[in-house]
Amino acid sequence: MANLINIILEPGKVFEHIKEKDDWWIPFIVVVVFSLLVTWISAPAITRLTAEKMAEMGITRELPKGIGVIRYISIPVFTILGWLAMSLILWLFGSSFDGKWNYIKSLDLFAYSSVVIVIKQILNIIFLLIRGIPNITSFKDIGVATGLDLFIKTENPKLYALVSGIDIFQIWIFTLIAFGVAEITGISRKKGALVSILTFLVTLGFKILFARKGAM
Repeated sequence: MANLINIILEPGKVFEHIKEKDDWWIPFIVVVVFSLLVTWISAPAITRLTAEKMAEMGITRELPKGIGVIRYISIPVFTILGWLAMSLILWLFGSSFDGKWNYIKSLDLFAYSSVVIVIKQILNIIFLLIRGIPNITSFKDIGVATGLDLFIKTENPKLYALVSGIDIFQIWIFTLIAFGVAEITGISRKKGALVSILTFLVTLGFKILFARKGAM
């Protein structure tokens, strides 16, 4: 469990740990728990905003019963699917630059690096409690803006995905990944940085590709 703190304070120790042991499921549980907590706190606002979006589209029926349960189940499911996909891309890029590692090591690295997102989740919780759920007027209000969306306001979903994706926490995550790839695979730090940048660009590209107006 100390590695969950060390990835923030002493990431080098975590990279050494990843070389010796595979336990990506530990950061996975932590990230999912905090994501579930944010969702639980914001659930009334999410339900209200979803109903408003449906009304705008002329859909007058009530939200299906059990939609809340599906929402909670989707968090671990989509988190692990996203991590598996991004770790695969990371592994392929790392291997293409002569990195000596296997897929599970890339998953370990991606998982531990993603722990820093818990800090943003804590900020989101504090923000929601201070602002108050009744004062949430859009899906964007549910989270704290920590990217270019703090300065660039847009209603275009794909442009919003772009500016919100260039985020201080994402930069932090992929900086850790850059150093981690070099340390774990034995390639140079320049190559490690390139692997990280390429993976980040693919991640951002997917986010833009799947951006939709309903999520605004």
